[in-house]
Amino acid sequence: MIYWGQGLDLADPNAPIKNLAYFLEQGMCDAIILYAEHLKKYLPERFHKKTFVANNTLNNDYPGLPEGATRESILSQYGIKTKKNIICMGRMQKRKRIEILVEAFKYMERKDIGLILVGPDTDGILASIKGTNIYKLGPIYGDRKFELLTASDVYCLPGAVGLSIIDAFHCSLPFVTEEGDESAEIMYLKSGVNGFIVPRGNIEEMAAKLLFLMDNDPARTEFSSAAKTEILQNGSMDKMCAGFRDALFYVAGAKNHHAANAV
Repeated sequence: MIYWGQGLDLADPNAPIKNLAYFLEQGMCDAIILYAEHLKKYLPERFHKKTFVANNTLNNDYPGLPEGATRESILSQYGIKTKKNIICMGRMQKRKRIEILVEAFKYMERKDIGLILVGPDTDGILASIKGTNIYKLGPIYGDRKFELLTASDVYCLPGAVGLSIIDAFHCSLPFVTEEGDESAEIMYLKSGVNGFIVPRGNIEEMAAKLLFLMDNDPARTEFSSAAKTEILQNGSMDKMCAGFRDALFYVAGAKNHHAANAV
């Protein structure tokens, strides 16, 4: 039996009874597969020898903008006229602290920059969000969502970084978030290289980092390239499958060893 997951509840990592249940389950398993290397810190050290990592990722075969399409033509489909744009895509939930992003956007006071919010409003937080150059587009799926990501400049999600960073990096978008939320996928974000992690609740710092990326074209290009490189190197399906392969080989080898000793 193989365990595959985060190791424990990352939203509640200090719950002793819940963690005991996790550790009992993992102790009975022949191998453990984690979503990311840094999650090993949550496991008892005695489990490390049977623990493997399969970087959590998504299969992405988006080929790029259609022939003849431009960033401007994609944005115009949604009535977006701002030259540069910050995007946040996914389910609009309270845990993602979208209001922090909106505050930082308004703090910038830049008429040439837009804020694009894409996704179902599952927690009803968008009704109170209003402002110039704030575009609330609702859910968009398939290649259309990747076209919109590709047509944007920077991705920002203050809280609960998850699989959205994979889509952002595949579309070469630098990623800006706040510190304090543990996740597997945060492994892809290298602050100062392909994005930024800013102090939690610091609106001014978030606005400053967003403006740095929006206004500094050479830096944004460098960050964009680093984002794409990171996901191709460490977020590929091959990388993920290698973790499963290693765990299966380990379990098969252990069972063969036990079988040989039983003869």
